[in-house]
Amino acid sequence: MTVIPLHPSLRRITRNERRSQPTDLAPSLASEPRHVAALDERSARRSLATRRWLEHLFGGVPDALVGGPEAPHGEPGRRAAGPERGLGDVPSPREVLSSLVAMAEGTRRKALVPCVGAPLEVALLRRGANVLVSLYHTEAAPDVIVLDRRVSLRGTLEATIEAIEAWGIEERADARLLERARRVVVTEERDTGLSAIRQRGGVIEEPSEREALAFGFEAAVFPSQELPRDGVSHADVHAMLFGGQLWAWVRGRRIPLVPSGPILLPVQRMVSAVSALVAAWEGDRPLHVRLRSGSFAIGVRRERRDAREVALTIGSETEGAVTLPALAIEDACMPILRVATELLRVLVATDRAQGRNLRITALREEVRRLRRVVRSRTRDVGFTNGDADRLREIATDAERLGAARERGRQAPEAPVGALRFATRWSAIVDGLDATTTFFCGDRLVLSNERRLVALHRDDGQCLWQHVGRAQSAFLAEDAIVRLDVNGLVEIHDLETGELAHAVHLAPRVGGAPNGVFVGGPHLPPTALVAEGRDRLAAIDVRTGELRFRYTARAPGTFRLRRSGRLVLIVNGDGLVDALDVVSGEVLFRYADSGKFCLTPTVHGMLALAVAGEPGRADAVLHAIDLSSGERAYRVELGAPIATAPTMLDRALVLALAGQRRGTLAALDPQTGERAWAISDPGVGSGAGVVSTERAIFVNTPGGRLVALDPASGDVLFARALANPSIDDVPRRLTPLVRGGALFVPSAAVHVLRPSDGEPVGAAAPSELVPDSLHVDERGWMYVAEESGHLAALAPAPTLRLVR
Repeated sequence: MTVIPLHPSLRRITRNERRSQPTDLAPSLASEPRHVAALDERSARRSLATRRWLEHLFGGVPDALVGGPEAPHGEPGRRAAGPERGLGDVPSPREVLSSLVAMAEGTRRKALVPCVGAPLEVALLRRGANVLVSLYHTEAAPDVIVLDRRVSLRGTLEATIEAIEAWGIEERADARLLERARRVVVTEERDTGLSAIRQRGGVIEEPSEREALAFGFEAAVFPSQELPRDGVSHADVHAMLFGGQLWAWVRGRRIPLVPSGPILLPVQRMVSAVSALVAAWEGDRPLHVRLRSGSFAIGVRRERRDAREVALTIGSETEGAVTLPALAIEDACMPILRVATELLRVLVATDRAQGRNLRITALREEVRRLRRVVRSRTRDVGFTNGDADRLREIATDAERLGAARERGRQAPEAPVGALRFATRWSAIVDGLDATTTFFCGDRLVLSNERRLVALHRDDGQCLWQHVGRAQSAFLAEDAIVRLDVNGLVEIHDLETGELAHAVHLAPRVGGAPNGVFVGGPHLPPTALVAEGRDRLAAIDVRTGELRFRYTARAPGTFRLRRSGRLVLIVNGDGLVDALDVVSGEVLFRYADSGKFCLTPTVHGMLALAVAGEPGRADAVLHAIDLSSGERAYRVELGAPIATAPTMLDRALVLALAGQRRGTLAALDPQTGERAWAISDPGVGSGAGVVSTERAIFVNTPGGRLVALDPASGDVLFARALANPSIDDVPRRLTPLVRGGALFVPSAAVHVLRPSDGEPVGAAAPSELVPDSLHVDERGWMYVAEESGHLAALAPAPTLRLVR
């Protein structure tokens, strides 16, 4: 008797169907082992080729890509069930190859390739002859698996071609893609070694004893080199993986949370913990949550339903954790929301393309929602009254005194010299951009990505509007110039809004479209616009014709400073060019071994430029004689520069980065000698600065106004204008000096007396965050919030007692 072993699947069928009619299985059983062996051999070849491809991309096969065995047919990315460990959800080699071909041809610089069966995504970013490869999860709280692994572009093309060939060509489109990939010639692209822009925010130095918890950070952000198309917003997790440092201040002790690495993901996890805590607070229920991001962890525990205190645990596996056992809920929530707001503001200010990143937008809206909820619940804290008789008496007299009290509240007696504001009109403009809001005579001109609108300053009526896309805009005398990422330049008449001229330039590559007006009383009205990778185009505003083109020595981000007929140009290399705005001739070129990355400033016949990347190596100040281009002097600053130098009255003010807070120094612009140096009150972290003959005013993101003596740097006075824990920070913080008063944008607009900082009147009665503030000659204020709301406030009549 011969026993023929059955295939496992057939054996199961036989046991389950013992009573069925017998069937002759000999022919199928004879061919089944060979068929299975052939399938196993092909599957093994495919698995080996795919593993080699993944090892080339990621330096190994990540555990997240290991699942069930590959399906017998199809391509990687489709998981098959089975007990054996094999490759599961991997990115499609066809999608990766298509992106690599586009990068090799120079038409794309970044590509995101999602996995089909799992929430994973591969980011490819070209850097010269190489590609930076990242792999990460795309859930609500992403985790990084591989970050910016550098591989050869040519080698990755070849490895991907081999993987596709091992899986077999099934369609004509695959064959055409492979043929195109084999013939592609990798375009030469110099790896410019773009350095990250470093920004510091939050609490840099040890806070006061009253603050039990605070956070600070240092972020290193690479600006996007490709802006999103008009009308398209997408989720880009890779843009959130910028590095930096994150720390916490816990009762005066500095706790490192992220010594080095992505810092936005831990902040996002902290916001998720706050969201869970707020939901439990609103639902009056206990809570115990613990969240992680890499080595960072945060835990929140609320023991009882009616408890107003929580236990908060934060820290990392490498640096240790610390627990605050009895912390008020608002004191636990607001520092986290504060640092999240600061970090998002720094990210969007450094890389404007992230303003349309759906991940960033959602996180920003969540933070704002949580802040509103915490503030509302904090204000509505209940209490009991222990004096029942007094409460009864007040209730009895309520009817008699209610009307008088209401009249007193509506018309308080104003002291002499007080100033009140009243809202005259308000409007809503979708997509309002604070950086492209202009005050022009009797109208406000608003430019956003979709339209150009002019509103009358007295009543807010729409004078005209023009529908058309643009990424940025700037004023040019009686015209406004709008720039699109595809190279279109539109020149509109301010009086009518009509399109006067349309100029088509090469699309901007390597940075956002930007430009500047360089006309004047004795100069032709000319707009200088960045074009392509390394060019500036000069356009006659009157005719729309090109006057000349300037080509830089290397691609980069242009920084321009006007000085009469000259324009000083730097773009991140070791050169400062002086361009004649009439003829386009380069009059002189100043060279140095350092990198000029910041906008220079001008004092008399001296151009003052700082060589050194912000936040990195020690900076050097160069003074250049504008009449010859020769060096007047050179001063080593001894510390990295934080922001561009500012010429205030007769002093050159520099914010230098330090280990913690940094230094604010004033130099004599004629000699470079240091006049004074103090601890930086906030200029290096994004404060707005303005000066008069008597004081330098620094409006910090923390809601504090500091007045400094220009001669000595001594603090003349300081005023707290906002609560740094709960109040929003406007996009633009520069104060305005109008009519002898100082208008300071903070959580609200404060009108102060410049001599001593005393309020001239009450804060403006507007709930808008003054992302953009304009003040006209009548004292009217125009406050715009980037949420789209705009309001005009005018001084209200005030009764005064004349003796």
